[in-house]
Order: sequence, then structure tokens, then C-alpha cells
Amino acid sequence: MITPQNTTDVKVWQDLNPELSITDGLTAALRDDWGDGGKAEFDGTSLSDRFWTEGYFLIEDILPVNELIKLRSGIENLIGRGLSPALIYLYDEAWDIFRRLRPLLSHFLGDRIGLLPHFWAWHVNPADDGRGWPPHRDYQGDSVIGDDMLISLSLWVPLSNATPENGCMHVLPRNFEKQYPAPVAKPQDVRLQDVRALPAAPGAVMGWRQDLYHWGGRSSPYCRVPRVSLSLEFQNAAFDPLAEQLLCLERPPEFLRRLKLIAAQFAKYRHMQSMDDQTLRWAEDVLHACDRLKDMQGS
Repeated sequence: MITPQNTTDVKVWQDLNPELSITDGLTAALRDDWGDGGKAEFDGTSLSDRFWTEGYFLIEDILPVNELIKLRSGIENLIGRGLSPALIYLYDEAWDIFRRLRPLLSHFLGDRIGLLPHFWAWHVNPADDGRGWPPHRDYQGDSVIGDDMLISLSLWVPLSNATPENGCMHVLPRNFEKQYPAPVAKPQDVRLQDVRALPAAPGAVMGWRQDLYHWGGRSSPYCRVPRVSLSLEFQNAAFDPLAEQLLCLERPPEFLRRLKLIAAQFAKYRHMQSMDDQTLRWAEDVLHACDRLKDMQGS
């Protein structure tokens, strides 16, 4: 059983997912054994055209499916133990997937990329009346300057087939919203014909400006495949940080800091993700366990 007290033991997590790795961050940053090799490739011109018109992009077949399969299996192991899929970020491979996308990030954010400590993972299960997050914008402030200077960007990666039946992403394209008398403030403001469902398969990546109105769908009880996915947020580090402290894309946090960051996400996203009091207490106890161990290591 994984309790708040033994969460700080790396071996507990390695035993749970032996196909995945947990290092001090340095090894993960230097590793480049992607199996299928190469760097993420994309057509920057067509991506930019759609992004600046509609507020998002969706690229197929850009990520190594073999790595995604391992992450999906890791999340299923977490779910099997009654744990949140967000704990997949304890493992190097979850950070490495996004590190592989540096050329894409640089295309939109420039060379100085800051990784925001805002992330989550989903296992939207049809058997549990699963659904994604409700309609929202990732950031309420300015995420762009003018029409061509991006401050922050969200990336979303499917680890299983994401379809309208199991709760794929939905967006209100920016060019449609601009025709409204005022920016959308609540779901009832959205014209249903303007909604765009965005199915995606493993290997794809979706990105959107952080003021894009979007949400995850609700899964059909007749669907048999859960929607499993990851999301992480980034910013152009030339601008003032949008969080208290930015993370480094090339060097993921060391284990104890990862664990503490993950535990902090629970209270942050309780308004978006259904969580019972027991889950929130578990996350709070993990934070305390991390602080106690850090104090012991420093003494």
C-alpha cells in the first residue's frame, strides 16, 4: 500500500512501474534514446496560420508511440492502486515527452522557454461516468501581445485514442468567438454549432493559446476505451514569470521536488477535477512528508 509516509521512497514508485525511470533530473535531461530517433518535425507556416486564426493547433504523428505506450501503462498501474494519474509525473518519461517538443515550443515561444508548474494527467473512464475538465481558459490574464507575440502556451498529449465517444478535447475557435458581442464568460454563451471536437490518436500533440475557451468531453457509457492524456504549460521566459518559480525544460525537477509539485496540484485543481476529502488529505499529507524529509536531509 502506498501511504503518504512511504511516498518519499523512490523504490516504492520504481517497483510500481519498473518500465519507467526516476532520476535526479540530470540523467533524464541528457538522455536521447527515443527508439525511433529524430526530432519532432512540423510545418511551422501552416501551424502558425491556424494558431493565430483559430487559437490552437493539432499535429499528428509527431511523438514516439512506443514511449507513450509505456506512459499509458504506467497510468493504468497507478489507477489500479487507487492513485491519481497525475503521479505519472514522478517518472522521467512524462517530462521527456515534452522535452522532445522543444523545436515546436521554440517556434511559438522563442528560445527562452520556461516550464510552468501547472500540469495534470487524465484517465477518463467510461465505466465511471468519466468526463474531462469543464469549459475554461487556462489563464485569465494576457497570454499574447498583439497578433503575433505569444506569452504562454498549453500542450496536451493523448496516450490513448481520444474520440468524441470517450471525451476528446473541444474548443471554441478564436475566430468564432471574435464574432460574439462579448468574450464568453460561461458555457451558455457558446453557440453549439461553433464547438469543434478534436479527436486525436497517440503520437499527436495539441497546443493552444492560454486564453482559448476549451474543455474535455463526457464519455459515453457504451465506449470501451478510456481517454488517457497529459498536459503541461509553458511560457516565454523573456516575460515576467506567470508562476512563482519556473521549471527547466532540459532538467526536470529531482524526485522529492517532483513529488511535492504533484501533491500541490490537487488543491490547485480541485475546482476542475472531482476529488473527495480523502484524496485532498492524502495530497496534503504527502506535502508534509516531503517537508519533513527535506528538513531531515538538511540537518
